[in-house]
Amino acid sequence: MIILDVPLHVTSIWLPIYGNDPISTGSLGCGIVIRPGVRLTIMPAAGPIKYDIDHIDLTFRKLGVNAEVNYSSPVQLGVGYGMSAALALGTALGAAVIAHKPLIKAAQVAHMIEVRLGTGLGDVIAEYYGGGIELRLRAGAPGVGIIDKIPYSQDLMIVTVDLGKYLTSDMLQELKDKLVTLGRRYIDELINEPTYEKFTELSTAFSREIGFLTRDLEGRVRPCVRHADAYYVKKKVLVFLTHRDEAEALINCLRSVGYEAKVFEPSNEGIRVVIDKDTPNKVH
Repeated sequence: MIILDVPLHVTSIWLPIYGNDPISTGSLGCGIVIRPGVRLTIMPAAGPIKYDIDHIDLTFRKLGVNAEVNYSSPVQLGVGYGMSAALALGTALGAAVIAHKPLIKAAQVAHMIEVRLGTGLGDVIAEYYGGGIELRLRAGAPGVGIIDKIPYSQDLMIVTVDLGKYLTSDMLQELKDKLVTLGRRYIDELINEPTYEKFTELSTAFSREIGFLTRDLEGRVRPCVRHADAYYVKKKVLVFLTHRDEAEALINCLRSVGYEAKVFEPSNEGIRVVIDKDTPNKVH
């Protein structure tokens, strides 16, 4: 049995970059890599199994592996947590272990499937390497793109609220003109000053300008903002950056205004792979 622990990723600022092929296509930007994420168990199977989840079925087909896979996660697909990327990435790395193929090549397959399906551009590279608060400096798959890290306090906690579902393919189509203009300006500003304070400031401002962080939503959560450093929205995920000693107060406040929250920690490491439960390997 192969056990994989894949972090999630919530982008805050991004600029789609479309290359000549899927491996060089991706996004510039930044976001937070968080845990708990997706836990997968994968075992070789005698024949092909159809899961009716494109990211899993296509990955096994592309890598030529038959396997049984089960997964669990505190989040759902289509909300904004990079869940589809985590499924593709976990499946690809599990299949690579079974087929004795390089993990980096499998990660590139996962990225290309995300691009092909229109479900993500920068999640795979962020989840593969980790980084807590990450900064994507060159677009592309793992091994092609370049990712850096922005320092943050060790007691940082991430509190989220699910607001619904919004397909990435629809979002990219509807916001493509805005993203070209806003994405470049915000990313350049963050690269010039890659600090936690600037990350929080720009993430909130970008969410407002792109239209995710509405006046109605800000008005509803205003009583709770005092418990957080900042907040932003990606698709349908409302994200608060807070600290360990404020997290409970923030969660209670959100409940008082009608929101149930989830709690995560930033993850500095990427995929964790355990083979036969005894041999741990970490992807850095």
